[in-house]
Formats: sequence, C-alpha cells, structure tokens
Amino acid sequence: MPAPSSDDALLSIRCPACGQRFKVDDDFRERTVECGTCEHRFRIGDDVIMESRKFYPGERNSQSLHRFNRVPLSGAGTGIGVQPMRYADVPPPSAFEPTGPLRTLAGGIGVLGMVFIALLMMFSTNPGDLLDGMVTANRVIIVSFAGFMGTILLIYANPKARMKAVWVGLLMSACLISLPFIFNQGSERKDSNETFAATVPIGIAEEVNHDSEATILRKRIGTKPLEDEIAQLAKKGSDKYAYGLWLKNTTSSQRYLIKDYLLRVTGADGASHYYPRDNNEFLFVMTGLSIPIAQLTEILLVLGDVNASYGEIDIIEVNVNTTIFESGSIEKLTKKTDPAFYELNKRELESIELERVKRAVQRLADAEPKIYRADITRKLISLLKEEGIDFKGDICSALGVWAEKPGPASQAALELANRLLEKELPVEREIIVLIVKEKNLGVIPTLSRLWNQNPLPWESLYGDLGSAIEPNLLEGFKATLGTFRSSSIRLLGRVGTAASLPVLSSELAKSDREQTILINQAQKAITERLGK
Repeated sequence: MPAPSSDDALLSIRCPACGQRFKVDDDFRERTVECGTCEHRFRIGDDVIMESRKFYPGERNSQSLHRFNRVPLSGAGTGIGVQPMRYADVPPPSAFEPTGPLRTLAGGIGVLGMVFIALLMMFSTNPGDLLDGMVTANRVIIVSFAGFMGTILLIYANPKARMKAVWVGLLMSACLISLPFIFNQGSERKDSNETFAATVPIGIAEEVNHDSEATILRKRIGTKPLEDEIAQLAKKGSDKYAYGLWLKNTTSSQRYLIKDYLLRVTGADGASHYYPRDNNEFLFVMTGLSIPIAQLTEILLVLGDVNASYGEIDIIEVNVNTTIFESGSIEKLTKKTDPAFYELNKRELESIELERVKRAVQRLADAEPKIYRADITRKLISLLKEEGIDFKGDICSALGVWAEKPGPASQAALELANRLLEKELPVEREIIVLIVKEKNLGVIPTLSRLWNQNPLPWESLYGDLGSAIEPNLLEGFKATLGTFRSSSIRLLGRVGTAASLPVLSSELAKSDREQTILINQAQKAITERLGK
C-alpha cells in the first residue's frame, strides 16, 4: 500500500459556496468534489486552490525563531556595535542528576562506622570491657582500617565533591587514630592462660601456701587486676580488702546474678569487675570489702563448692553449682495442696536471684504454715536484715503468718523501721503491722514519730497498742491542732483511762462544734470502759 501523504503534499482548497477550508491529495486536482459542510459541488482548479507563500531559514528576521535553538548561533540577531554572546559548552547530564540512594546509604554507613569505632575506643576500655587487654598497636590498626573504609565510602557517596569528601574523611581518620593514645586504659596485654590442672580437695580446703601452685595459678588466671586493686587500696590508706574469686563452670548471663548477690550480702564496692578467662571461667575482683577472707569463703558456699583458698595471692577458687539457677515447676510452686509446695518455696527463698525470692515470699504469705515453719521463719528474718531488698513489706506480711514465737521477727522489723527513719526513707505499713501484731511496745516511740508526721494512716495501728500510748498522747495534747487534735481525742477515747478525763473536760469549753462532739464521745467511751 502506498504511504499516506504528508501535510506538505496536500492541497489547501476553499469551498466557493461556504468558504470552508479543506486539505486534499494532489490526485484530486481537476476533479469534482462535494463540500462536506454545505454539500456544494465544485471542481478543484486554480480558482479554489489556496496558495501559501513559502520561506526558507534566515529569510524572516524574527526573534521567536531563535528561542528554542540547540546549536549556538554565530551572529543571528546581533546589532551593530553589540558584542555577540558566546555560549559555554553544554554540561554533562550527570551534573544535574540527584545523588542516588545507594551512594547516600554508603556515605551514612561510612560515617556511622567511624563514629561507632570512636565510641568503642572511648567507652570500652574499662576493666572487663571489650577492649580490655588489647595493646595500643592493635587498637591503632582497628581505627586506621575504619578510617580508610569510611573515607572510601564518603568518596563514593559524593561524586560531585570528591575532594571535599577526601578532606572530611582524612580529618575523621586523624581523630580516630588519636583516640587509642588518649584513651589508653586497659592497653596492657593480659597474661596468657597456661594449661594447669590443680588437684584440690572438695569442700572448703585449707589455704594453699605452696609457692609453685600459687605462681602457676597467678599466670593461668592473670591476677594483675587484683594486684593493681590491692595496691590502689594501700596507696589510699584504706582499711578495706580486695579479693579475687576464680569462678568456674559458669556463663556470662549467670555471672551478673552472682555479682548482684555478692555485692548485696558482702557490702562490696560497686566498682568490682569481672575479667573473662577461658572455658567459661571468670576472675571476679571484689574490692571495698570489710570482712576477712574466711568469712567470705563461708558466704561463697551458697554458690557451690569452694575448692581452694590461695591466701598468698588472695584468690578463692569456686566451682559454681548451676542448679542454683534452676527454678522448680511453676505448677508445684503455686499449688498449695501439692506436697512439694513448701519444700520448693523454701528452696526458692535461698535463691541468689531476688525476683525468685520475692515471688516465693508472696506465695508463702498466703499459705498456711504447716511444715518447715522454723526454717522459713529464720530465712525470712535474715532477708529482712539484708540490704538492697526492696520488698521488705512482703517479707513482714509473710512473717506475720509464719512467725511462731513473738519476739525475733518484730525486733528485726523494729530495727528496720528505725533504720529507715534515720535515713528519712518511707516506712511500709506492713512493717509496723508485724510489730504491733506481736505487741512489741518498743515501737511506741517509732510509731509516735510516724503519727506526728501524718496521723491518719497510723491512727488505727497506734491505737492497737492500748493504754501504753496514753502518756505520750497526754503529754503533747495541748500542742496539737486541727487534724492532730481530732486524732488525739479519738485515740484517748479508744485507749484512755481516768487520767484522760480531766484533760478532755478542760478542752471542752474552747473546742469547736466538731471537736466538742468528739470529746463527748471519748468521755462516754472512757466512762463506760471504767464502769466495766
């Protein structure tokens, strides 16, 4: 088929009747056609063909013809005496393209990588941390590699400003390389472990004073951190001790439970550190202790077998019993009718994990004391005396159920309440409830002090002590005002004797209506009680 004609090959014609314009092929010349508008028939000849004047480039002088040119014009449109405009080379398209997401990601990784290595060099050099024992040369290699890779990624991420990226990368690399020389703590190489199998008796062994064994052990576990700590305490003139625990058969997660337990029961300094060794072994340097090594050895029996005590180098070897980290069946621990309920919860009280101890205390507080009563009471009282336990109220609630003989439990609770008041810390209500339940009158000054701070929460417990509190109430009655006066009147009505009647009568005339009613009720209650 012939190709369709272009617009340049068509004839422009006009209908002589209606003037409508059309374009037809040149083949219709001298032929009769019909107008599609007015249906007039006419012959295509020179009289209906419209001739348009053709022109060639450069013939017309119009500025609009030069507006969209691609090739710079040499002299078009320039006037006489005017310097023609010269165009620069067209820039490559890449200069206008935005930075790709891959390059942006690479630049971000480069910067974040160098920042991470910098933070690692600054905050991971303390004893027991990741970089502890790594020499300065190795640290410089790490930061140099990080700076090199970061610079390469920055150059790749900035194709339009490569020189600027080079200078930024070099500056950050220089800062990185300077860090190992500034933060050089722990840059001394640790002593390598040597193969050594010491034959020691099971249980609490006597101190090993053989120089050969102590020397080999010093090389094996690397006792330099302990020696440095002992030297530092001596330099300060401190009377505290520092000991090293060689913990065997333990994991990284279990060591933190062990640390929390030992710090709580020994009162050691929080600066005590772990130093990992081979085969799941750790050197735990305990500092700031005020107890001798023999007493510490007794405490360590909870963790497992104390294999040996090396007095010459202040090291205690402990083989940790992993069963202390295993909890009993939750079904048996919570089912009070199960025969194993009391035995398992008693074992939970001896756990080194405080959360397990807390749950066991709460379960025993709601259970009937059937068996192991003396053992559980003794353990609860020891927990009440420990520092660092934040559920003393739960312990007192459990003691209120399990304490068989009044005295030891309430005395321990009273000592705890007085310590809290001395430190200006809040006293839990359950602590005072236990003391009042056992009728320990030594709590009167303590409870009176609490009542003087806020009478409403402590009024009922204060009144449970009976007439023993009457002298304290009468002594400060005239100085009381408002809520304290009303509480005093109610308490005198509850526990007062004949000695309270004159004091109440003297205040009757100058009291307001509400307190007058309270005084009348108190006098009536005292009179009825005396009448009986």
